[in-house]
Amino acid sequence: MPLQQRRRLASVAVLATLVATAAVPGAPAVAAAPTETLVGVPHHNLAIYGATFGSTPAGDYAYAVARGTTGVLNVIDTRTATVLRALPLPGAGGSWGGTVTPDGTAYIGADSKLFRYRPGADHVEDLGSPAPGETTTWRLANDGERVFVGTFPTGKVYSFHHRTGAVRDYGQIWPGEQYVRSIGVANGKVYAGLGTVARLVEVDIESGERREIPLPEQYRAEQFVYDLDVHQHTLFVRLANSNRVLVHDLKAGRWIAELGTAAGLNFSPPDAKKNVYFGSSAGRLMAYNLDAGTLTPTDFTGFGTARGFGWAHLADAEWPGRTLVTISLSGNLSYYNPQTGAKKVVSAGVKGLPAQLQTIEAGPDGRIFSSAYPSGGITSYDPVTGAFSENPGALGQAEGLLSYRGRIYAGVYPGANLFELDPARPVVRGSNPRQFGSLGADHQDRPFAVTGVGDRVAFGTIPEYGQLGGALALVDPATGAKEVYRDVVPEQSVTALTTVGSLVLGGTGIWGGLGVAPTRTEAKLFLWDPATRTKVWEGAAIPGAKAITRLIVAPDGRIWGSTVGTLFEFDPVSRTVVDTVEVEPFDWNVSHVWRSDHLAVAPDGAVCGNFRTTVACVDPDTLSVQKLATGTSDVWTMDAAGVMYYARGGELYRLTR
Repeated sequence: MPLQQRRRLASVAVLATLVATAAVPGAPAVAAAPTETLVGVPHHNLAIYGATFGSTPAGDYAYAVARGTTGVLNVIDTRTATVLRALPLPGAGGSWGGTVTPDGTAYIGADSKLFRYRPGADHVEDLGSPAPGETTTWRLANDGERVFVGTFPTGKVYSFHHRTGAVRDYGQIWPGEQYVRSIGVANGKVYAGLGTVARLVEVDIESGERREIPLPEQYRAEQFVYDLDVHQHTLFVRLANSNRVLVHDLKAGRWIAELGTAAGLNFSPPDAKKNVYFGSSAGRLMAYNLDAGTLTPTDFTGFGTARGFGWAHLADAEWPGRTLVTISLSGNLSYYNPQTGAKKVVSAGVKGLPAQLQTIEAGPDGRIFSSAYPSGGITSYDPVTGAFSENPGALGQAEGLLSYRGRIYAGVYPGANLFELDPARPVVRGSNPRQFGSLGADHQDRPFAVTGVGDRVAFGTIPEYGQLGGALALVDPATGAKEVYRDVVPEQSVTALTTVGSLVLGGTGIWGGLGVAPTRTEAKLFLWDPATRTKVWEGAAIPGAKAITRLIVAPDGRIWGSTVGTLFEFDPVSRTVVDTVEVEPFDWNVSHVWRSDHLAVAPDGAVCGNFRTTVACVDPDTLSVQKLATGTSDVWTMDAAGVMYYARGGELYRLTR
């Protein structure tokens, strides 16, 4: 039956599972409606990216946000290492930090929002998004009266008055800097750590005047002042990408120490002897004395990342006075007593949550493979048994997946690391999937586009933060030998790839890594000859389109591509776009687009995919559109039988036509 005659669905809030055949004898059968089924949640994850600590007369507490499709604030009694309350954060998935005011009130920044938890409450107050247009809240600090928040993508600081709720927007802290990645408050000043060019700026709280505190010359090429804490008149920063820890004396106005490398994220409040603690990259808890300026390693080894530090009173002979406590990414509480040297690591009992799907791919054995954001992992779903096999630590955040010659290939963020998975063998962390390459040294970060080219795999990438110029990389998985070509289209990223005969067809996007404005205005198509290592053609795709997000070759040889919500056909002979159809409209006035649509050809020849948030199929001859599902994420694949799989947040759905 021609595609345009099939029943169309405007929404899939509810999908009918079956359309009955005609009741009149001899009448033709009515086609079955598409059937959508919720398959389940492929990825569960326990990840705490941000936490803060505080005390009240009633006890000592950690406030730790577990990331999920809806984040959860865990209120933890650090004296007993027990979760007292687990409270959802509506409209937010995760947090990078919070702060506790002197009366014990906790403020949490999560995505664009600010939340408040008052001690003993049974709910979290949603304070909304005090800085409209900012999508990400990073770290928080307070001066007892006001809470200060750093943001992305405008690189702002705003304050929220603890008593009155008044908001003050300090605006972009430094021209061109999109990230206020870390923040501290002391002596009437706010200290903002910026990126993607690492920069430290002091802001006067009352006047709003600002001045840069220049980093030492040898560190001015760093990307971020990633962590920042101020204790008395001493300021600590951790730089990224080097992870170097620097110490600045605010009274003297000079940098006074370099403490090696740290794992992040925080530097503790001082103990009674003026020691500030942090975790080294080698996994040891270190103590820096504010008065003497000396660095001393403790006996606490195997120490991980610190998602905030606090002090607890354990009321035990082995744990006299105040005990240092922190929480790790995996939800473990680490304790260290400065008086006795006692140390322990205890699970707080924080529960994992469904994780947002980042990529899915139909594998060569009929299973569906997926990776999650930002926790990564690799999960397979078997449609025959209905079983999921989760492997949360086996892979990082896969930006692109490709099934090719019986293997699954993954491009993983950060550092554009490249992996091969053999689906016929058990998943074993460190060996299957195995890493066969990396593009990090080539200043690439996110490999979204992947295609097979003979014995090699080609990856198209987004560069590092603050850079323009993605790359086309051809890598041999057997040997790791690679050819990397940056700026195939100058100052654009490579966001789509497919193989056309002996050539590679690529599509670009004008955006580079976060933190840098594009210099070009329109996406391009290009043809690359691997044999001669040359670009043999470059041309425009759709006027005004700023990113090409998918390219495929149909079994009949026709080439299809998409931007964001728009399907087009490309003729490789005339090297022109011959047809377009808009499935879902899109406004290009956005901060960036790295990926969107995914495409495949169904067994009946229809070109199907997710077009932004709409799952649809398009008749290749008439360009009529059959909309099948709406409200979906930009995650989609199709198996060999034409069954579609896609996501809404952390949930995997299946649809048959």
